[in-house]
Amino acid sequence: MRTRSLLLTALALALPACGVGGLARPPRPAAPPAEASGRATLVRFANRPTDSRAYYHFTLSALAEQQGDLERAVHELEQALRYDPASPYLRLHLGGLQMRRGTFAEAIRQGEEVLRSDPESVRAHLLLAGAYLSLRNVKQAEHHFQEVLRLEPGRAEIYQQLGNLYAESKNFPQAVAAYREAIRLDPASTMARYSLGRLYLETRQPREAIRVLEDALRVDPGFDPAAAALGFAYEGLGEWEEAKAVYRRMLQDDPNHREFLERLAQAEVRSGNVAGALGLYERLLKAHPRDLGIRTRIGLLLFEQKRFAEAEAVLREALRLDGSHWDARFYLAVTYEELKRYPEALAELTQIPAAARNYAEVLIHTGYVLGQLDRLEEAAGAFDRALALKPGDPQVLYLLGVTQMRRKDFPRAILHLKEAAGKNPENAGYFYQLGAAYERNRQLPEAEAAFRRTLSLDPKHADAYNYLGYMFAEEGINLEESVRLIQSALAIEPDNSAFLDSLGWAFYKLGRLDEALRELLKAVQHGEKDDPTIRDHLGRVYFDKGLIREAIEQWERALTLDGGNEEIKKRLERARGLSSRGGS
Repeated sequence: MRTRSLLLTALALALPACGVGGLARPPRPAAPPAEASGRATLVRFANRPTDSRAYYHFTLSALAEQQGDLERAVHELEQALRYDPASPYLRLHLGGLQMRRGTFAEAIRQGEEVLRSDPESVRAHLLLAGAYLSLRNVKQAEHHFQEVLRLEPGRAEIYQQLGNLYAESKNFPQAVAAYREAIRLDPASTMARYSLGRLYLETRQPREAIRVLEDALRVDPGFDPAAAALGFAYEGLGEWEEAKAVYRRMLQDDPNHREFLERLAQAEVRSGNVAGALGLYERLLKAHPRDLGIRTRIGLLLFEQKRFAEAEAVLREALRLDGSHWDARFYLAVTYEELKRYPEALAELTQIPAAARNYAEVLIHTGYVLGQLDRLEEAAGAFDRALALKPGDPQVLYLLGVTQMRRKDFPRAILHLKEAAGKNPENAGYFYQLGAAYERNRQLPEAEAAFRRTLSLDPKHADAYNYLGYMFAEEGINLEESVRLIQSALAIEPDNSAFLDSLGWAFYKLGRLDEALRELLKAVQHGEKDDPTIRDHLGRVYFDKGLIREAIEQWERALTLDGGNEEIKKRLERARGLSSRGGS
């Protein structure tokens, strides 16, 4: 489990998604029709009620509305309508209040009542468009917006509303046309450009999105949502410097703007500038010292820079501030894991409850740590639980298969590794471990097929060349190919002592003893530690060359490393017998 893969997992858990709508300041909405939003005032229409009783109840309604008592405001307007039932003003005002209360069917009834007496009432069409839009009745909402445009063709904000309607219903060509018309009618409309840019992003046209969003920022340089979307577009293209330039530009006016600082930090991470990201997060932490999310990200970045002691200190401080911050505890465990402080890693992991976010990852790391502690039964159990949370996940299947192989349960190892490889057929590592499991289970044709598949996927997989070549040598088959395979492994890793031993053993099986001796002596020279297998192979070469004393020395050395090896004991006993008789 390597550092880079751990950081990628960490970033997936800790960093917020770099979406377009993540800023705290929301996009500026296009001004909705007053009737659709329900925010009416006493001077909105010229034809206020003339009946004194209607006007009295209307005034009471306005007072109740000001006080936030919508139920009473509606009641008083209904009373006003009893005295002036033909008043479109009262009905539209009542419809607006009902929109605010969420009683959209009642709002529709009022709007339709107005249209019966005045089919060309723009305000009634606007009320109905808003109500139908709230009910997700796209067809009726579109109809009433189009009626407004028929009556008042130059209203840019209505084209903006139509664009939103079409975009939400995935009618992208009409949405584009509507937004473009809004821009034509109102060249200063930032919202129309922003909405069009968002639409281009959704339809995977990042270059068009960039062009439109840059225009939006030229019209309004301080419009945060357009800048966020523009940065996102550049990030999607992998153009990190351009994305960072956008965020830096927005930070010029407000150097401590949290959202753009975080976006810039994330862009630095994704572009590989971990040190730059770390500086930005530390700057954020000074402004928000109790923000555990920022502190955890700093810990992760320190981890990535292999500054493990500092990462540990930062994450421990996060836990001191909040012992239930499970992300911080998880990444502290991962730090201990990297430091090979496995008992401490396990202690942190076991404190994380099953309800924690991404608990499957906790179980995966728990299984890995238990495996490093040789608690293989428990490791397999942790991976089984992770698999229950992530059914069919190839990584978990792979880890479970490798653990079962270490437990020498080769049939189950094969079962899991075969399933992992089937779900991820381009992963050379999965096929390599499957080949090893087959070989250990003595299913040699299947092992050969798995190793050859590994090499077809990764022609530089040195271990697969070596394992297949050594398997052939052990079985005494395909010996010339065995030599070629192991030599291919050594071309990739020339000083690998295990590969040198394999080549020496293949030469031995071919009866080429001098070449075998040469390679085996090189294996001893390059080994990081003494290996009983290499010593045993050397003993056998010396024995077959008639160098009995040298063979005895090698087998004695092998037994100091592997005292329970009965085969080596037998060979040593035979050699000593020959030596005592002066035989060969």
